[in-house]
Amino acid sequence: MAQLLRILNAFAAALLLVMAMVSLAFLAAGRDGFGGGAGGRWIAGGWAAAFALLALLAFLNLRRRLLALNLAAALALLAGAAALAGAPRLLCIAAALPFALTSLLLAATRRAD
Repeated sequence: MAQLLRILNAFAAALLLVMAMVSLAFLAAGRDGFGGGAGGRWIAGGWAAAFALLALLAFLNLRRRLLALNLAAALALLAGAAALAGAPRLLCIAAALPFALTSLLLAATRRAD
């Protein structure tokens, strides 16, 4: 079970870092980002910061498995997915999946102990 969590979180960390780099590319190119409109630079910067923080949490999960932080990240991303539409919704769902699975696996292993 612990090996599966490590593999899941290593993949999630790599994926979230790539998503942060894509957001930074939008920011550097001066494009509208994922939100579009006049505030596109702020939106792209916000996505880059959010993905960088989530990647940091995924890296932390490789050593310490923090149930409360995983639950908070999963719930925040799922709330974002419910509130957004289009590409941002897909990004929130993709980012929430590893944290939700880690939370479930951690809760199952703690319950078994």
